[in-house]
Amino acid sequence: MKKNELKNVTKLSAFKKSSILGPITILIVIMLFLFITTPPFRQAYNITSLMLSAAVYVMVAMGASIVIIGGGIDLSLGSIVGLTGAACCLFIRMNVPLIPSIIGAVLVGGLCGAMNGFMVTVMGLIPFIATLGGMWIYRGILMILTNGQTIAVRAYASEENLNSFVKFGSGSILGIPIPAYVFIVVALLLSFILKKTVFGRNIYFIGSNPDAAAMSGINVPKVKFIAYIITGMLGGLAGAMLAGRLVSMPTNGGNGYEFEGIFASVLGGISMVGGEGGMLGAVVGAIIVACIRNGLNLNGIDAFWQQVILGIIIVMAVFYDTVRTKKARNAKS
Repeated sequence: MKKNELKNVTKLSAFKKSSILGPITILIVIMLFLFITTPPFRQAYNITSLMLSAAVYVMVAMGASIVIIGGGIDLSLGSIVGLTGAACCLFIRMNVPLIPSIIGAVLVGGLCGAMNGFMVTVMGLIPFIATLGGMWIYRGILMILTNGQTIAVRAYASEENLNSFVKFGSGSILGIPIPAYVFIVVALLLSFILKKTVFGRNIYFIGSNPDAAAMSGINVPKVKFIAYIITGMLGGLAGAMLAGRLVSMPTNGGNGYEFEGIFASVLGGISMVGGEGGMLGAVVGAIIVACIRNGLNLNGIDAFWQQVILGIIIVMAVFYDTVRTKKARNAKS
């Protein structure tokens, strides 16, 4: 494929990436509904709690979105969040300073992502099977690492290290939680990478048509491998943020986050068939998920019923995405 044709594909993908009016409208409607019908929702303490929850969801959603845009999927993200959160807690307990501890968690996540990428691109496993296996592997490592017990921090870390960890997880600057600043910076960085770099253009091209991408000279396995590493690193950052908020990490930490990430991605306009969507959509989708969770909790909806409700919503969202994709393909043909 010629360079000008590749540019046309990139422009089309960029147009699709900008189509987030629907998700933003949904978010506004949900927030207005909760603001009017649920008085506790508009309380300052709840808004802070909502932003803290949303920050972790955003990280996971952005990680899930990277591989989905490239035509893959990652079912191991929840286990990566749990494992890296536990690793971060262990670093803090050993009085490793905060920043190196966070970097350590991100590197552990990147290593998990590299393993996923290896299974997909070198071993040739389909992403669903590869990352499903990764989910069990990383959760098993977490259980071995923690001996099946919650990794507590308060009774072990120095006061200085503990305070910095708590501030990172739930502190605020100018009334805005620190994790919110973190996800904003990361979202801007990833948006730049996807829109302005060769890797970003290639990941959209691969997601849209991997065969055409390979024929045009793109190293498809390499790009996919890097995408899984980035996803793992984002899972690591999410794990560190969750651990800082909890000041511990239970063995079931991160359970289900892989599905929350996929849920948020679809709600944010990232197509499950790949090649479409953007980080702004992932952010909006994650905030929608956080608002739904928060609203259900505030209204006293049982946790089991919450699973049913969220399951129905994600099925409807994926169904809508499937119908929309089919219509778009039919229109092109």
